[in-house]
Amino acid sequence: MDVARILIHPLKCIFKDPGYLIPPLLPAVVGIIYTVRGTSTKETITISLVVQMVLGLFSSTVLTDMATKGYQEKPSSLVSSLSKALSRFPTALAASLLIAAAAMAGLVLLIVPGILVLVFTFFTLQEVVLEDKGVAEAIRGSIALVKANFLFTLSLFFFLTSLTMLSEALAASVSPFASFVTVMLISPYVTLAITFCFLEMKKGTVATPPP
Repeated sequence: MDVARILIHPLKCIFKDPGYLIPPLLPAVVGIIYTVRGTSTKETITISLVVQMVLGLFSSTVLTDMATKGYQEKPSSLVSSLSKALSRFPTALAASLLIAAAAMAGLVLLIVPGILVLVFTFFTLQEVVLEDKGVAEAIRGSIALVKANFLFTLSLFFFLTSLTMLSEALAASVSPFASFVTVMLISPYVTLAITFCFLEMKKGTVATPPP
């Protein structure tokens, strides 16, 4: 498996093709508007977070399809990826809600089961968007892929999660603009890295898990 292609190539794609920075504008703009407004009620905070999460998922859905062009070292196509994302987003949203509920239950009972849910469903969005699978089939596909590459997937999960949390925390301590820029850069990098890893695994360079 080409680790450099998974971790370094996404950066090259983003700096070479600014189109990857367009989808993250949606959740980033909502976030900075909320931050600039300052004090809000619990209701508006909840609404803002929900809107950011939904838009963030849609952004990731678009980026997942765009990433296939970057993986092939071809120019991305925002228009065609938007069209694909619109058709696959309802399935992606349903899968995300199911995974979130399962992960939350696991985190409440014991932390480890919740983390394992997130790890084993790591490639669900890629299965939905790139393989055109339904919710259950996409989750099963992700589980099978992770089982064949558990340690690598676990390492990538913790690396990307830590990178996101640390970057956003540091940016938030600086200014709202820093947070805006961080979201704009981290979001596409994470999605491209996961998608590139998914495509690397699908190339057949890994062993098929036993039944």
